[in-house]
Amino acid sequence: MKLYKKAAACLLTAAMAISMLTACGNGGNGGNGGNGGGNTPSPLPNNPDQIVLPDIDEGEGGEGTGAKPTKTPIIDVDNSMLAKFTKKHAGATEFYVEMQEVDYGEDGSAARSIDGCAARKGENCYVSMTMLGKNNKQQLIETLMLKNKSTWDQYLLLRSSKVAVKSRIQKDVDLSLGALIASKLPTQMWSTEIKVGPTKYYAEVYKYYPYEYTTCFTADGKPVYQFVRDLREKQLISATLYKTIQAGSGTSKGLCALPTGTKTYSFDDNTGSLTDAKGNVFTLKEDGTTGIKVLDKDGNVVTDDFKWLTDFFKMMSGE
Repeated sequence: MKLYKKAAACLLTAAMAISMLTACGNGGNGGNGGNGGGNTPSPLPNNPDQIVLPDIDEGEGGEGTGAKPTKTPIIDVDNSMLAKFTKKHAGATEFYVEMQEVDYGEDGSAARSIDGCAARKGENCYVSMTMLGKNNKQQLIETLMLKNKSTWDQYLLLRSSKVAVKSRIQKDVDLSLGALIASKLPTQMWSTEIKVGPTKYYAEVYKYYPYEYTTCFTADGKPVYQFVRDLREKQLISATLYKTIQAGSGTSKGLCALPTGTKTYSFDDNTGSLTDAKGNVFTLKEDGTTGIKVLDKDGNVVTDDFKWLTDFFKMMSGE
């Protein structure tokens, strides 16, 4: 694969970071400070049998089966906990969210785990995701979106090298507490009580076919878990732990700006070239020995100044 094609694939991965993170949080959360209310949330269990949910097809009129929890219709959806948190916090202009998602395979075992955080301050946004697979742990993506007039410049951050690469310009960025809570409020919901490990939680259930969402709340009314089941396969496909939700002045932790001392570059995925902040253009070439060769505008080899490129490509391509 040519280098510029590999780079284009890396940038596509970066562009998907926001949508991936908001997808795993399509239920409920919001508030000031971390989750609490008398319950210390446990890590998500690798064994989904430790999560006791209502039956999918039964109990929607309040009847349960055996040891399964019952579901009771919520008459006024606008007074649900999900609706109240959405209305109160969806428009927050500064916030910080930290969460963990576990995805389960067809056999019910944990296939992968993603630790993610997102921050916003004004029009600027930050997303970081780390994925733990069955064999290794790696940084999946760390990206920063900075508002530039009517669009956003998206940077890929390599903190250890103090480098940021502008990968693309986006016309629209929807990283909001509203997107992390629910894309829209459901018209039909049920309340229930479920168990996560040894602890019971009040929960609210709703459906967006082909999925069913169950959001758990702590004793003081803060969302803490969300479980997603496939209505077609009738099995749990993902679980999300909301570790921290903070909203208000100062909560973005300084993440929504380029770190001090960071060198910035723009990447052209059509030509495989980098341009620094002063307008100097550097060309990337394949090299059978070193893997990547970098040339300046005069054709001089300056690869030693771009040692971070190898880590950049490996990190983004999942190697």
